[in-house]
Amino acid sequence: MIRKYALPIVVVLCVSLALGLIVALVQNSDLNARSATLNDQFTSLANDFDVLAAEATSSVAMLQKPDAPSLLQPADGATFSNVAEAKLVWQWGRPLESTEYFDVRVWTEGQPANGITWTKDSSFDMTNWLFNQTPTTFFWSVAVVKQLDANSEIEQITKVGETRSFTLSRVDLSIMTVPAGFKAALWAKLPFTLPTVITFGENGTLYALGSNGQIASATVSDGGTVADRITMLYDDPNDQLDGAVGLALRDGKFYVSDAGKISILTDSDGDGSLDTLTPIITGLPTRQYTFHSNNGLAFGPDGKLYFPVGATSDHGPLREKYEASILRANPDGSDLEIFATGFRNPYDLVFTPSGDLFAGDNSPDAINNSLAYLPPEELNFIQQGKDYGFPNTFGNMPYPNSEPPLVELPTSSASSGITYYDAAMFPLAYHGLYLAQFGTGAAYPVASGVKTGQAVVLITLSPDGQGGYHGSWQVFARMRTDLGDYHPIDVTVGPDGALYVAEYMTGTIFRISYEGEADASATSLSTAPNEQIAQGEQLFLHGTDQVPACVTCHVLDGSAATGPSLVNLSANLPPQAAGMTTEDYIRQSILQPNAVIVPGYQGNIMYQNYAERLSSAQIEALVAYVGSLSQR
Repeated sequence: MIRKYALPIVVVLCVSLALGLIVALVQNSDLNARSATLNDQFTSLANDFDVLAAEATSSVAMLQKPDAPSLLQPADGATFSNVAEAKLVWQWGRPLESTEYFDVRVWTEGQPANGITWTKDSSFDMTNWLFNQTPTTFFWSVAVVKQLDANSEIEQITKVGETRSFTLSRVDLSIMTVPAGFKAALWAKLPFTLPTVITFGENGTLYALGSNGQIASATVSDGGTVADRITMLYDDPNDQLDGAVGLALRDGKFYVSDAGKISILTDSDGDGSLDTLTPIITGLPTRQYTFHSNNGLAFGPDGKLYFPVGATSDHGPLREKYEASILRANPDGSDLEIFATGFRNPYDLVFTPSGDLFAGDNSPDAINNSLAYLPPEELNFIQQGKDYGFPNTFGNMPYPNSEPPLVELPTSSASSGITYYDAAMFPLAYHGLYLAQFGTGAAYPVASGVKTGQAVVLITLSPDGQGGYHGSWQVFARMRTDLGDYHPIDVTVGPDGALYVAEYMTGTIFRISYEGEADASATSLSTAPNEQIAQGEQLFLHGTDQVPACVTCHVLDGSAATGPSLVNLSANLPPQAAGMTTEDYIRQSILQPNAVIVPGYQGNIMYQNYAERLSSAQIEALVAYVGSLSQR
């Protein structure tokens, strides 16, 4: 009986055991699943905790960071149309360390607060940046960031700071003042900054050369007065040009002057772009003294190519055959020869319609005991075979067998591009040579905080009856240096009769037109109510063959230059002149230049030998003329 039921019982027990094991396994699996779920939940909570902890740590760290810079200008909500007025200014509590920078952030509504520049300065000129923007409202802020080196992480070390806004209503640039009746207007924004030459082709197109070798064209639609078609013709893809400062056009070819060579650029495949550069003159003296090299280009009435070459030193000695000269050659570069000598660094040159040649010349930078006085800049009437004094003399100081300048100009004004105006638009009183003066080159004026140049001057010419000229000059257009650091680099006359001026820092071109009365005359530099004052004016403006012109250091528009302004002198006598009459102070300053040094100026800069080289009558004429300036 037992045996009969033993097998079924065993089977049942086995089945029961198996079912028990299955149930246990299922239960264990469920526990594992629950355990895994719990583990996931704990992991998620831990991650959330880590995030919250990190955020809390970041918030605490941010609270511990110093405040962001305080925004000063412009006022919140300001509106601009003249981009030159848009200057961002801020301040921070301590000087930046070497690895710290101000991160200037500018953005528009709905856009991220991206940085547009890092700077060590506590201000940023928005002029060039805004040129590329569409008029709208902008927001801005400034943070301080730190980066140890180019491969390190960038760390913001200040809190998130204040945000301000400003609105650009339109894109315009107004940085130049001109005489009554004239209008200076922005004509073109080039696709590069640092232009060096502008010139018009026979087709009425303006061509601009950049110092890095770029060439662009600019044209105006029919009836327009603003360039609306600007095209890059050459971008110097192989860096073949270095410090390009001369451009001339002839027979469809572009002649370019850069460091040590003259080249021809052509469009070999007729696609409208320049692509082939062929040097025709090489090995010219270049950069043995800072910035001195071969410079501007001009074709003469004889069909030859003329160009100046700067000296290899500041004020001597001469070391190389072709330095300190005006050279000329055939258009293919052959037959290179010296046309005239005795120049320090003539930047540009121009022929008048009658074939006469004129060029400016820059004054020395390195003032030292080897110079008797602070020399002037010059405007010279260039004649073949003549010597113009460098390095033996400057200005009107005589030297055997050398030619004096036509005009002496304020020292360190960095005379650059030049053109001759005889078009119909300007009144006759404004015909003559226009000379761009880049401005303030020498260390002494910079260290003294005075500026010369940064203007376009007009030199009017009158025949002297002996084949030469008399010249007088005055400031025609002045850059608004209160708005920024602006430098006119070149001038040219357009086919419309307007004067065009290139500004170096912004890569802009301005058109100066005349819109006044047809019979207007140039504003006189001074009045001459009697013969003595008239004689003094001539001495002040032109000097003699024995002494330099006073205007070399003292300009006549009321601004400070290398020497103090003499305009309204009676109301502005220096403290050391207390008790002296204006007349006595002027006379003493001529006879004993170092007796009274005006605060902020340096002694021994003024020419010291007026008392020995001028007659008593000439000295009294100068006193009378300078005294008359007090009436201005």
